[in-house]
Amino acid sequence: MKNAHIEEIFSSIQGEGPWVGQRHIFVRFTGCDIQCRYCDTPEAALREDNERVHGYCRAQRSAVSTEYESTSNPLSALQLTGFCTRLIVRGPSCPTLSLTGGEPLLQYQFLGEWLPQVRKDFRIYLETSGTHYEAMEDIRDLVDVVSMDFKLPSATGLVPFWDEHGKFLSVIRGKSAFVKAVATRDTQIDDILTSANIIAKIDRSIAFIIQPASGQLAPDAATLVEFQIAALQILEDVRIIPQVHKVLHVP
Repeated sequence: MKNAHIEEIFSSIQGEGPWVGQRHIFVRFTGCDIQCRYCDTPEAALREDNERVHGYCRAQRSAVSTEYESTSNPLSALQLTGFCTRLIVRGPSCPTLSLTGGEPLLQYQFLGEWLPQVRKDFRIYLETSGTHYEAMEDIRDLVDVVSMDFKLPSATGLVPFWDEHGKFLSVIRGKSAFVKAVATRDTQIDDILTSANIIAKIDRSIAFIIQPASGQLAPDAATLVEFQIAALQILEDVRIIPQVHKVLHVP
């Protein structure tokens, strides 16, 4: 069975999107093939074979502990399951396993082998750049919720991924999913409208989350409202939701 390169494993509240505030167990996969200018996890975005950075994985000791231990990468499925299971808050709720990064779908072969083993105990929530549609097709039925990013070229400083985003949405059609787009001070309304129209071709009811960047890249409030009003002329559900975990100063 394949092993996985992991940056860290920890328990915290979900800070983004419509599930904000829920308790999640986060598995941060290493490696990313997109270098957005607003990236807030550059350590995870580095190449997964960079031994200096990714030779070790940090794992929180328990759901109520602030202590971490280090273990060598890559992790086996058994190791990863153990690190996640010890972070469960015991009670009637179903624990949610949030797969984030980096880009988890770069390690989709591992996910295809590991997720069937843990789905009976966890709800699987995937955070992805929404560009690896072929990898998503392979694990589609192993994921419960998809948090899909739209990479707006005026915000990322990169080439557009409109075609990839459209194909990805087609793959996850019918699943519990939402689209999130980070808006910066450089974001253009044409990118918001293009995003809304791509979503509308699949399903107008898919929630579109406009997430303002923080710090020097933050857009002003009036611009965010303008974006929302424009998108609401195309989609049913458009929300402005900041990164709440940063407001609360939690991991």
